[in-house]
Amino acid sequence: MTTTSTRPSRVSNKGEMLQQAPDPPGLGWVTENTAMLIVHGIGNQLPLQTLDQFGRGLVAQYRKKYQEAFTISHEIVVKQGDGNDKWFDNALRLRKEGSDCFIDLYEYYWADYTQDRAGWKDMSKWLDGVVTGAKNFYLRNGQIGQEYHDKSIFFDPRTGKFKVGTYRAFLFTMGRLFLVLDGIYRGLLWLLGRLPFCGSIAVSLFKSYADGKVHDLTNVISQICIYNVTDPKSKWYRIRRTILDGAVNAVRYLIERDDEAGGLYYPSVIVCGHSLGTQIAYDAINKIDLLVNEGLIRHYDQRGMLGAAPELTPGGAAPSDAAGRPQRPIARQLRGFVTFGSPLDKVAFFLRENVPDTDYIRQQFLDNYHHFKMHNLDRDNNPGTNPNYLRASCQLRSLLNRVQWRNYFDHKDYVSGSLDYYWGLTNVDCHFTAGKFGFTHSYYWDCADFYGDIIIHFLYDPTV
Repeated sequence: MTTTSTRPSRVSNKGEMLQQAPDPPGLGWVTENTAMLIVHGIGNQLPLQTLDQFGRGLVAQYRKKYQEAFTISHEIVVKQGDGNDKWFDNALRLRKEGSDCFIDLYEYYWADYTQDRAGWKDMSKWLDGVVTGAKNFYLRNGQIGQEYHDKSIFFDPRTGKFKVGTYRAFLFTMGRLFLVLDGIYRGLLWLLGRLPFCGSIAVSLFKSYADGKVHDLTNVISQICIYNVTDPKSKWYRIRRTILDGAVNAVRYLIERDDEAGGLYYPSVIVCGHSLGTQIAYDAINKIDLLVNEGLIRHYDQRGMLGAAPELTPGGAAPSDAAGRPQRPIARQLRGFVTFGSPLDKVAFFLRENVPDTDYIRQQFLDNYHHFKMHNLDRDNNPGTNPNYLRASCQLRSLLNRVQWRNYFDHKDYVSGSLDYYWGLTNVDCHFTAGKFGFTHSYYWDCADFYGDIIIHFLYDPTV
């Protein structure tokens, strides 16, 4: 089976409005031990800050119902390092009196890998490359956007037609962004230097203040640049791989961790990502799918089924392992993906690796590799448009298609949006209240309805 054959050609993702969080009686408790991994986004985060923010949101909802019967604890988890060394991870455990099941919250922290790794010149060079690539492929981008009903500013909301002028104006502006910022900075220094009597003091104070802000801004923007390099020759590529490998290992640990009897310690695992963290989390889940295909995830065979190879069962009975236990797919354990403030559509539209139509073999390899719930974005290259085209068979299976994915976005969060280039997910419009020039990218962390919705769809059992 090829991965591309499992992708719907035209699927309209279900859309919902974020509902008001239910009254406490409407919240239930988990029926199996559950782990949630939170991946932070862009910004100057500190370790455990993301775990604290997300944890407080869930705790507030559960305390409404269970009050004194609800407790939290700090769990120290010992993990194996790259060598023989051990290191300690931190988890927040949520418990309810009367239940043996708990929820453990983990954080994947990666901001330290990108700190002070790129300057303005590096980022300007990267942006020039992005703009050049986007210009070369703007017609193709327009075609895929129309096919998958892109809802961004580059498409007419009534007709769905690609607005070439808006797209070109955006690229023109982005291509000169760093030059404009540098010009503004130098202009302000020139003006301050002409102030009578205190000009030199004003320049010194402004430079001291601006240098700190520029340093912070540089680190934030560099996170986007570094993680989105596709050229292995780039000096940033190894950093990107390190970030992704760390995320894969974090997810893999939760899947493979054994309980005392040798079974699954966490029968339910949910991955959550904010902002750029959604891209890292997505790539990690995609890599887990590939590892399962090769039989490299403990507990699972290459078909993604839990347990040993199934024995033949008469009469079409459900497959079972050697001990006679019913098998279950990995999507029953890695069962949830939560994205909020996600730029995944913008990454697919602007930053994906565009392959020339002549390179039809390379294109198919990349499509097969990046296959987790992503639409085929290279439909131009096919037997009808390329007389040399020949389809390559591929034995990779899409084993995580059944993972529930809910994407939370807001129209005044200009980083996020409805995800149209992916299938098999539900887009949830948070409809935050903000001023005319409001920017709601951080509003999710303090939204009770957001956490209530997560509990209902990923942690909910009305009988408990």
